[in-house]
Amino acid sequence: MGRIFKLIVILLVLGAIGVIGFAYLGDMSPDSQEQRIEVTLPDGSGMAGTSNTDADTETGTDSETASGN
Repeated sequence: MGRIFKLIVILLVLGAIGVIGFAYLGDMSPDSQEQRIEVTLPDGSGMAGTSNTDADTETGTDSETASGN
């Protein structure tokens, strides 16, 4: 019974050493490739740099609502 337990412990230690060795020495860099995805935005919504709309003046801007004012 003691030999089986000793064998299991040795195999676990060797397995842990193997996993750690692979983590440090194995090539795990991702395959790089360029991706271009066309995005169609809805007309008029989400445009940066626009002035305040009626909804912004009634409910407050995002920065005001986020700070709790």
